[in-house]
Amino acid sequence: MRSIVLALFLAATAVVRPCAARAVPIADRPDVHATYRAEHAGVATELGTLDGVPFRIDVPRDWGHRLVVYYHGYSLEPVRYDPSAEQPWLAPILARGFAVIQSAYGQTGWALQSAIATTAQLRDYFIERHGRPKETLLVGASMGGALAALTIESDPAHYRGALVLCGAIAPSWELTQRQFRMLAAFAYYYPGILPPLDPVPASYAPTSAVTQRIARALAAHPHRFADLRAIWHVGTPQDMPGVIAFATALVQRAQEKAGSNPFGNAGYVYLGTSDDAALNAGVRRYRADPAAVAELLRNYTPTGRLLRPMLELHDLADPLVPADSVEAYADRVQRAGHAGKFIQQYVAAEGHCVFSGGQVGRAFDELTRWVNLGERPGSGLLPSRLPRVQQ
Repeated sequence: MRSIVLALFLAATAVVRPCAARAVPIADRPDVHATYRAEHAGVATELGTLDGVPFRIDVPRDWGHRLVVYYHGYSLEPVRYDPSAEQPWLAPILARGFAVIQSAYGQTGWALQSAIATTAQLRDYFIERHGRPKETLLVGASMGGALAALTIESDPAHYRGALVLCGAIAPSWELTQRQFRMLAAFAYYYPGILPPLDPVPASYAPTSAVTQRIARALAAHPHRFADLRAIWHVGTPQDMPGVIAFATALVQRAQEKAGSNPFGNAGYVYLGTSDDAALNAGVRRYRADPAAVAELLRNYTPTGRLLRPMLELHDLADPLVPADSVEAYADRVQRAGHAGKFIQQYVAAEGHCVFSGGQVGRAFDELTRWVNLGERPGSGLLPSRLPRVQQ
């Protein structure tokens, strides 16, 4: 059974694997340690650590002095980079003459502040070694999409545009609140499978055993799964076990960060199931701690003040970051008066971040034409003629 738990918010983490190479200090930069430098297939790759945080830099031989700063997605474990790992999403960007830099983050989980700081440090290091690019763009996948949006809103002077892939760009609290309500409904339909939700025990982890237990429960009661899907709107019995297991971990991490439970369903009405009355009468109700809500809202709430073009590409049937969650960000951009800077596109695919390199390359070309020529891309559903790559 395909496990979406492995993809999670990492989205394109075929580029990240443990790297055991010995770190060698760079003479003039004691904060930088090199672990790998080589050229392969016309691309020079440098791996190392900057202030102890792993990074990867790829520069094509025909580099056109243009740069992409890439934000990876959510990770429960520290990220490392492997020079032998394939980069199906980044390969078309390198083929277009852009250098690509990507930094791990100083923290795991929803590490937005840490990620922005370590990535800015890496950008400065790249400029020191290779010179200032004539153009810099952002690309972010999943949680990296939130980072791209936050960065381009707060630091538009350094970037000319952004490509967001399967982006978790709805405010942090809103997206996880939606997951919490779904988990409460799951606990009603399948009692005893999940741990308590308020709080989720600190010892909880989305292991394969947890995912398998959820999968067996869904398979045993398919009519209940139909009701659960009516609430969540997307997902199959194959991918939802991983989504449910991982969403529980997200709730646990958010509760830990906020110091209490910031989620609730006390005033929420569940609709669209085969028996809405029974669900609303029987589901356990939770009330959010206002102080915890305030803490989580400070973590990432976009302003919508988008001063540079941003193109967002999503799978229509993304079970982890539902495509309709992007509407929350689009609404903020609209209210801020910058709707002309935001375009949403979709491919007819099921899964979290299942784009092909060709689809990413096409979207990237549309972004660069928008940035450089003023050719605004079209929005809506795109043809999916090219084979997709499951990350």
